[in-house]
Amino acid sequence: MILKGKTMQPLSTHWADIAAIRIIKQQGDKDSYTLASGITPSGNVHFGNFREVITVDLVARSLKKLGKKVRFIYSWDNFDTFRKVPMDLPQRETFDQYLRESIARIPDPWGEEESYAASRCKAFEKELDEVGIKPDFIYQEEQYSKGTYAEKIIHALENKETLAEILNEHRTSKLDDDWLPTSVYCKKCKKDEMKTQSYKGNGLYFYECQNCSFSEEFDIRKSSDLKLSWRVDWPMRWAHEKVDFEPGGKDHSSEGGSYDTGKTIVEKLWQQKPPVYLQYDFVKIKGGAGKMSSSKGELYTLTDLFKVYEPQILRWIFVSQRPNHDFGIALDEDVFKVYEEFDRCEKKFFELQKEKELNKKDQANK
Repeated sequence: MILKGKTMQPLSTHWADIAAIRIIKQQGDKDSYTLASGITPSGNVHFGNFREVITVDLVARSLKKLGKKVRFIYSWDNFDTFRKVPMDLPQRETFDQYLRESIARIPDPWGEEESYAASRCKAFEKELDEVGIKPDFIYQEEQYSKGTYAEKIIHALENKETLAEILNEHRTSKLDDDWLPTSVYCKKCKKDEMKTQSYKGNGLYFYECQNCSFSEEFDIRKSSDLKLSWRVDWPMRWAHEKVDFEPGGKDHSSEGGSYDTGKTIVEKLWQQKPPVYLQYDFVKIKGGAGKMSSSKGELYTLTDLFKVYEPQILRWIFVSQRPNHDFGIALDEDVFKVYEEFDRCEKKFFELQKEKELNKKDQANK
């Protein structure tokens, strides 16, 4: 890091080095920073999702080059609801029965892991290992089930008017007076469709299930079935993990989007600075139809791309693109051009390294 008075300059003009300096300036000069990423494993995790992960990985590496400690967390939102049966499931007609249940609590259709979500998580974790990315994985079903967030859920419920006011600023229709920032899975039928639910105070929560008519009142601190809605869950976890940086896609980045409301929520409810944000744009297959969809089965995973590109070349493709630019990955004859360009860059890098070593030796001999 180059210091000019109190001004810090990035190690290079690469966007990751610039982002690292921005984090230090906005979050304060600390010894350690927490960087975050995550996704709901509702379908196969495709290479478009990978863009977020490698964005965080590159910024983490830049911070480490500046002598900072980095905790890179990856949250699996595996407590989310199974809303639609993806096209790629075997015997997919049998999975209609699990709609509205938690994806961490329904079976793996391939019979290899303990749950549907686990099969998606493990596959992507293995792919990340192939490209040298090793974050600390956090499984949100486990976190909610063991009561990690219980007090923060109670705090959100006791401040629901403040939350509603923040969210209503960006809504065309106001939230109902009985709106709650939570959803609950029925203890009997396991689904999250409720006829009624309410917060009774003192940590007590009541619901009546629309699907099976079961009802109960329970202590939130002892429950494994209650979770915060996405717009509140995201900033809550920023506060819990003390996140300094997290990127997001176009769908989270618009005015009034989930990041916009999230930063206000984390400041007002938990008195914490929001993480530094970096928008990334979509990635597609060159010549493809557009944005990939897990639910429609129109996607490519990293494993698919490993059949064409070596892991280090796949990393290089993403490294050489600015996050806020769309781009396409070639699977046609342009693959040869990509390999040729990579070889040229690799050769230039080693030439520069050799030149640096010779200069060091010359300086040492003087």
